[in-house]
Amino acid sequence: MNLLTTYLSRPSTQRILSKKPGQEGFSLIELVVVIAVLAVLTAIALPNFLGVSDDAAARSGQQAVVTAFKECQVRKARGETSGDFSQADIADFVITSTAPATTLASIVTVPTAAKTCFTSNALNNFVAYPKTNFKFPKFGITDAGVKSCYSGDTAKTTTHDVGCDATGGTSVWGATAGKWR
Repeated sequence: MNLLTTYLSRPSTQRILSKKPGQEGFSLIELVVVIAVLAVLTAIALPNFLGVSDDAAARSGQQAVVTAFKECQVRKARGETSGDFSQADIADFVITSTAPATTLASIVTVPTAAKTCFTSNALNNFVAYPKTNFKFPKFGITDAGVKSCYSGDTAKTTTHDVGCDATGGTSVWGATAGKWR
């Protein structure tokens, strides 16, 4: 019994035994502060997370048009002067080709889904056109391999330049071509 009495009489044991149930944990003020900090962090981070899906969609449009261009380049290297590319449309873009004389700036509506590599034995231009106008830029690659993009909707004063450094201008899709980013 002597050992138990000695243990119970120690100051550290007395402190533990003198605490009442419910005195542990966080106060209401501490919990409110933590929730407020989390709310501020969420408000700051949420727009960045929402933009990730748009960035991914723009990158997939860029990659799809590059794939179509490369497939037709291979056909050209093999000496072919006709044939279609197999790149399918993707969720947010129509992948198509246009005659070499057609400029990316002149395409203002969703083009027909022509998937031909050549026009009159010449390599076509390739375009990833957004299915929803002005949600994304339109991306293109000329027959010479020059990449360009147009973004912005000056009629609605909005710019959707995800993946494109052109921002608006005097025409519906922007005055000048931008570069992919």
